[in-house]
Amino acid sequence: MSERTPAWIGRFVRGEQARVFIPLLLAIVGLAWYTEYYRDNFVAWTNLENILLQVSVLGIVAVGQTFLIAVGELDLSVGTFAGFSAVLAATQVVDGRSEFLSVVVVLIVGLLVGAMWGLIVTGLRVPSFILTLGGLSVFQSLALVRAENSPVPVRGYFEWLRTGDLFGLRTPIVLLIVVAVVASLTMRYTRFGRQVYAVGSSEEVSYLAGLPTARTKIFCYMISSALAAVAGLVLMARIGSGDPRSGGGLELRAIAAVVLGGATLAGGRGTPLGSVLGVFVLGIVQAALTFLDVNDSWSDFVFGSVLIIAVLVTAVSDLRRDSSGKPSILGPFLRRTPKLDTQPSSDQQPTET
Repeated sequence: MSERTPAWIGRFVRGEQARVFIPLLLAIVGLAWYTEYYRDNFVAWTNLENILLQVSVLGIVAVGQTFLIAVGELDLSVGTFAGFSAVLAATQVVDGRSEFLSVVVVLIVGLLVGAMWGLIVTGLRVPSFILTLGGLSVFQSLALVRAENSPVPVRGYFEWLRTGDLFGLRTPIVLLIVVAVVASLTMRYTRFGRQVYAVGSSEEVSYLAGLPTARTKIFCYMISSALAAVAGLVLMARIGSGDPRSGGGLELRAIAAVVLGGATLAGGRGTPLGSVLGVFVLGIVQAALTFLDVNDSWSDFVFGSVLIIAVLVTAVSDLRRDSSGKPSILGPFLRRTPKLDTQPSSDQQPTET
């Protein structure tokens, strides 16, 4: 870095986030350039806008999942809960309630569900993986029952959410940007954000230090479920119906995007901006496969390969920086060899004879 380089740029390049953001940005640019080389108009704004629209729902869910993964928890029910939220909002307006009231009801239900998960996990020490895995099936069933096993059409409703725009951007894209920015500022500059990272790094140490560990986890669950409800509203508006099966698989892709964005399932790390970049990488990959006329059978293979590579890169990076002393077979081969001091110390100087 030259002396004229602004200090904040130098801190960013040397910081932890740059090690995640720069490879993701390079992957996005590389994939876009490769696809554009073989198929024209891939980087045209209309196509990029379409990609952003396609990943807006996943991005909102991933931002909420970032809070949970950073605090050391997980929610596998966010996908089916988004589908349930879509059905709930659709049936509300079909029954004659206003759009505003339907949105309020869905958000309140999201906050209550998150509070319930948080209280059970922190109060009864139930593993979040098993608990929310059960919730996945429960919300899927409730959505099917509420919708009577068929999509609930909402044509003519929520047009502001489906076709509206602000500053030339479609409403779902604006929502994703707002959610990502607010979440990033919260995680980085507020006391709550620092508590999330502290609890995720070591819950026991945080508790002994006087931090509200249980309350922090409950708030993270509430944020995640509320954002899943918002994602369900966007999903309903985009497809024009409350489809009870529409949210299936969102939870796994959200976790994959968060991991791509630099988070670790052990907790203590992860940023909403990194998660959004991870979501965009997945969106670029999917769009590139479509543009290049790749058989749909390869989609899951590519998706899984990207996730495996991201996990391996993160694991290698952690081993190189690990100073905890925990044994690892590959650790000695991946850590940098320390420089040896070849100069004799003062007490090792040769004596004259």
